This record gives sequence, structure tokens and C-alpha cells, in this order.
Amino acid sequence: MRAVNVSSDERVVGDERVVGDPEVVDLVARAQDGDQQAFAGLYDRYVNSIFAYVYHRVGQRQTAEDLTGDVFVRALRRVNTFRWQGVDFGAWLMTIARNRVHDHFKSARFRLEAPVEEVFDSPGSSPSRDEPEGATLSREASHAVHAALRQLKGEQAEVLYLRFLQHMNVSETAAIMGKTDGAIKALQYRALKALEQKLPEGVGL
Repeated sequence: MRAVNVSSDERVVGDERVVGDPEVVDLVARAQDGDQQAFAGLYDRYVNSIFAYVYHRVGQRQTAEDLTGDVFVRALRRVNTFRWQGVDFGAWLMTIARNRVHDHFKSARFRLEAPVEEVFDSPGSSPSRDEPEGATLSREASHAVHAALRQLKGEQAEVLYLRFLQHMNVSETAAIMGKTDGAIKALQYRALKALEQKLPEGVGL
């Protein structure tokens, strides 16, 4: 599948018009043509963020490393099924990761909580000062926020992780979690409110 230039941020891939990082678009097109070096380039680009997400969910480094490897094996087998339909390649990988973690919990019949301090230090998980809605955590409040995050469970913890640590937009988060954009916005609102309620007085997001 050949990527054809249209403009600096828009390309035609097959019969799809794609807006995105030209390097990623090119790597995906080449990987779908069977170029193993191109897929290796995608692996290098996304492995840290996928590992950080998986580690956040399972809480054990060795397990996270094994599951991350599985994610990329699945992605390699399915790369030809990927289509540019409102989410980028990274969000597609994150969906595979979420499903692999779900399979792990189903088979193992247990769930471990991730150490939040390590999640914040994990590769690919540093907050950005450009994040919307004041997502950047001040140094003074970081320990209090870490403690509060440990108390959040399930989808509330996951939506905040995807939105503000993995920097996914609303549509990408919705695709990963299998929800509508509106449902993600509502879930994020409730999660932020729940997080605020767990913070000590004088500490805000």
C-alpha cells in the first residue's frame, strides 16, 4: 500500500485520505506492504507508551513486558486490517493493549493495582504543559495527587490515565474504551470530580 503526498499533513493511502504525522503514515503504509523494518520503526515509536499503559493496568513489570510483547505480535498479525478512521495508529495499538490486558485479567482471575508514582515516571507518561483543561500536575501537589489517584478504580482511573498521561484526545479515548465521545466527557468529568474530592484541602488540579 503506497502513501501519496497531498500536502504537508495530508496524504492518500490507498483510497483513504489521511491527516496525520507523515512519518507514521509512511511507516504504516510500508508495514502493510510487508516491510519488517517499517514495523520495527512503529514498534520503536510506540513501545514506551504501550508499556506504560499496560504497566499502569497490571502493576507488575515482568507481566507488563510480556503483555506488551504480545500486543505487538497481535499488531503485526493484524496490521493490514488497520484503517485511518478517526483515530491514529497509536490509538489502534492502545485498543489492542486494552483488549490484551482484559484477556490477562480474565484468564488470571486477579487484578493488581499499579504503583502510581512509578506510572508517572514510566516512559511515555510524562504530563505536558500543553495539555488541555489544566492537566499538568504542579510539583507541590504531585504527592497528594498520587495518593488520590491510587484511590480511583476502574474506568475513572483509566480515562484520566489515557487523557492526561497518554495524551489521547476524546475521540481516541472513546475508541479505546468502546464508548461515545459524550460518554468519555461525562466519565472524565466524574473522574476529575472524584479525584478532587480525595485531595487534601488547599490542593487542586
